[in-house]
Amino acid sequence: MDPQERKRQILDRSAEIFARKGVTATTIREIADAVGVYSGALYHYFPSKEAIVTELIREYITDLNERCREVLARSLPPVERLVAFTQIALETSEDYHGATSIWRREGEYMRERVVEADMVSSADAMQVAWREAIRDGIAEGVFRTDVDPETFRELLYDAVWHASRWYRSGPNRTLADLARTIVSLFVDGFRRRDE
Repeated sequence: MDPQERKRQILDRSAEIFARKGVTATTIREIADAVGVYSGALYHYFPSKEAIVTELIREYITDLNERCREVLARSLPPVERLVAFTQIALETSEDYHGATSIWRREGEYMRERVVEADMVSSADAMQVAWREAIRDGIAEGVFRTDVDPETFRELLYDAVWHASRWYRSGPNRTLADLARTIVSLFVDGFRRRDE
């Protein structure tokens, strides 16, 4: 097998096992067995289990940020930006199910990997983009000023982050539809009402 294909296989199988069992409960031997190689062969591709986790995080964050930059380049109004960010978060959560499952299960551990890999600013880029969309909506008079914007962002972000636990997209249930629904439910309560 081509070395790049083997590396991809190791990452994919590891993500599946980590998502199911957690990182700390998973052994290198289990990953090697799932890939069909000896445990020692895994070290040819990754020096440690943590290195596998770090690469999974790097792929997820890199793609998430690229999609975020594409939205920012479109200069959308605040509400449309929030819908686009929500859709990105839902799509990447589905595309990187292993990474996001690990993050939900072992958030502190994942944050340590992010710090060690010097990816903190990259990992926080999406939250910054959400904050700016909310700030712009307040500045433009679209959103309320009597609700703490950080509380609003955290509630919205948590709803999106946990949606992949229960939502299954299909032909009549798309992630774009869910993104619009979530933002509509939150924003309608956060939208400024004229006295």
